Amino acid sequence: MWMSDKPRNQQQLARDLADLVHVMPTRENFLVFVDGFWQTMSREWPSIDALRMDKFLYLVRCYVQEGFQYVRRSGWDEDLVEKYMGVLEATPFELRSVRISNGLRYHVIDLYVDELDKADEDSASPFERLIAPMKKMARDSPNKAARKRATEALDDKRVDNWKSRKEITEESEEEDDEDEDEQDGEDGEFGGFDD
Repeated sequence: MWMSDKPRNQQQLARDLADLVHVMPTRENFLVFVDGFWQTMSREWPSIDALRMDKFLYLVRCYVQEGFQYVRRSGWDEDLVEKYMGVLEATPFELRSVRISNGLRYHVIDLYVDELDKADEDSASPFERLIAPMKKMARDSPNKAARKRATEALDDKRVDNWKSRKEITEESEEEDDEDEDEQDGEDGEFGGFDD
């Protein structure tokens, strides 16, 4: 990535590197691979010069995107979501570590809602758990700028839209259950045919 030249080549390489998460044979391998990526990025971030920064910003975006896509393809498995959030909370969303560059934190905060929205097209994700690191950052970060950015990200209309889509989905499921109960009769027995 460091020596990759020309924007189109850089972007393709970033996408190819991020797509590696999908060839991991097990979930444990996926989690170790992603954790290694975040540790490497947090260690190397301060030494990236301004001329190379754009390609690494894009690489981080691709990894956040593909991480969410991997978890989505698992059917938003609760155990995998929890472990993946643990990886994110340990590195880019870690609140008090001085080894993690604020620039990396700010960039992840800025793109987090965008990439989560892309991955959760059908509002099937455990959104509250996925957005929890942002809420924790907005509430507990000792860095005022990080708190402000996280708060602004949480004020995004898509977060509110997701909540309302989730409520509509839950209400329609409840109505479907009520309709089935009414068709079965109040005691659940067959009430005969309607004339």
